[in-house]
Formats: sequence, structure tokens, C-alpha cells
Amino acid sequence: MRTTVLLALLLSFVTAGALAAPRITVDLATYNYPDTVEGIAVAHTFILSNVGDKELVIESAVPSCHCTTATLEKTHLQPGESVGLYGLLDTEGFSGHVVRVITITSNDPGPYGDYKLNLGFVGNVVSRQPYQKPVSDVFYASYILLDVRDPAAYAAGHFAGAMNVPAAQVASYAALLPPGALTIVYDQNGSASTAAVQALHAGGLAAVYALREGIALWEKTYGLVRVVPGADASWGHFLDVSGARAYSSSAAVQMYDVTQLQSDYVLIDIRSASAFSAGHLAGAINLPESGINAFVATLPWSTPIIVYSADGSDSDRVVYSLWMGGSRAQSLLGGLAEWQKQHGNYLVVASGG
Repeated sequence: MRTTVLLALLLSFVTAGALAAPRITVDLATYNYPDTVEGIAVAHTFILSNVGDKELVIESAVPSCHCTTATLEKTHLQPGESVGLYGLLDTEGFSGHVVRVITITSNDPGPYGDYKLNLGFVGNVVSRQPYQKPVSDVFYASYILLDVRDPAAYAAGHFAGAMNVPAAQVASYAALLPPGALTIVYDQNGSASTAAVQALHAGGLAAVYALREGIALWEKTYGLVRVVPGADASWGHFLDVSGARAYSSSAAVQMYDVTQLQSDYVLIDIRSASAFSAGHLAGAINLPESGINAFVATLPWSTPIIVYSADGSDSDRVVYSLWMGGSRAQSLLGGLAEWQKQHGNYLVVASGG
């Protein structure tokens, strides 16, 4: 009898151990998003939970296309623990009914034994207006203009939106600049730009170019178009300077031609001065609505102009009016809020301090 009882107890322990397993569940497997304008990103946080009795290990979260990203704060969940998976679907380039999937792989074999759990975005994408510019387009064309002349020369006349860091101080500013951003360095005639670029290379910035022959060649070619006077009050610090740095002082100095710069966009922020100071996109100039027409009139008709506001509604209204007058200006779709939803504080600059 004692032997039978011991065997029964042993069998129960072995069976309980064999049944211990992780089990992944999600609060909502399919997010049905509302009709969304093309270029606006759809965001949703899926809540993943471990309702099993063994540690759950999430091995990967793979979107079905590059248009979707998935971010997890942690990948190991003890029994009873949960974690949010932040999914972001960039709708640029899509129209009509759009379905995208994020596939979760974990140590839970699931009902089909494939260790997979699929999460979905389902909804409709509608066309944007022709005067609206999606964040993704601006992101890939974004750049920083760095004027390395002395403050007096900068104040006399500089490219609109340029930031002033005197050449002697450039090396100390390398750590304060986003490492992945295209950075165009210029001086008066190109004589100091090469050394400044090399200093930034040594500070871990790879995508740095020197403007060939400086602002002097620009003025000789285009006059004072896009050149404005005034002291440097445009920036104090970038809110996000994270990213990989590749320290090297031997990288070749690449040149940027004035013809290339001439085709780059001019960025106008029409929010209040206080909002601009708290955080704006690098290269933006702050103008009130009443001053936009006069400024745009100083630019060639072919100059790309992008206007943005907090959420895009004000810039849509302003740009629509400009379009009625024949301008090619565009409004940043969704405004600064949409930029931050898709890219956080990348290239967002605070003024002063």
C-alpha cells in the first residue's frame, strides 16, 4: 500500500512538472484602425501577457513589411506578467484596405505547435491632399546647416535655419549633434570647412559635408536668396542625440555643391515663439502667419517650401491659401506631433540653454 501511494505521489509530481508551461495571450489580436490619411502613422499598443506557469520568452516580433515597426520594453515575462508591444504602421504609399501583421515568436508552442502569435492592423487608407507633405518624405530629406564663421559674420547674413558654431568650438559640439543626420558645414569661402568636417568626423559624425566654396559662392550664384541677417537664437540643444557613432578622423571630406543646397527645402514653423523655443525641427525658421507671404515672395518659385504647425491643421490652412496664389509650398502632414509620433525627438531642437 505504501509503495502504491508513493508511486502515485511521484507520478503526480512528474505530471505537474510536465504540464508547467508558458502561455502567451494578447488583449486584442487585431486592431481595426479608423480611416486614415495616407502618410499618417497608425499606432497601437498590444498588451501581451503570460497566463502560463512558466517563464515566457519572446524571441522576436517581426513585422510583415518595413512600413511597420514593433517595440517591446522586455522579452522575459514571469507567470502573471504583461508587457506592451508598441506597433506603428506608416501608411505612406498605401491606399484602400490595408492589412499588416506583426508575428510574435516565443517559447509557447501555441495551439498549432508553431510557436507563433500574429497581431494585425486592419483598416482603410484614404488619399491626402496634393499640398500635404508626409513626414517620411521630409525625414529622408532632412539636414542640418552648420555655419562655422564667427558670430559677427553669421549675424551679417547666414542661410535661413543655419546654426552657428564657430570653427574653434566645433570639436566640442560633436557630441551634441545627432550622429546619423546629414550635416552640411559652411564658412565664408570654404577655407575653414574642411577642418571643421574632420573635427566632426573625429567626434563620431559620419554624414558630414563641406559646402564647396562656402556662402560666398552661393551669393555669387544666387544672390541673397535664403540669406537672412540676425544673431543666432535658433538653437540651444538637440533633444535626442542618441545613435551609433563611428569615431574616425581619417574619413575623406565630402563636398556639397550650392546647386544641391539650392534644391533642398526651406522649413517654416508657424507656431508661437514659445512653442518654437521649446522644440522645433532643425533648420526651421519661425514666422507668424502674417509674415509668410512676404518671405515666400523672396524665394524662387522652384524652391521647395514646407510649412508646419503643431498638428498640421494650421499649416494646411495657410498652405492651401498659398496654393490658391500659385505657390508650391506644402504642409507637413500631421505637423510636429506626427513627426514625434514617428521619429520621437530626432532632429528636434530647443532654443537656448
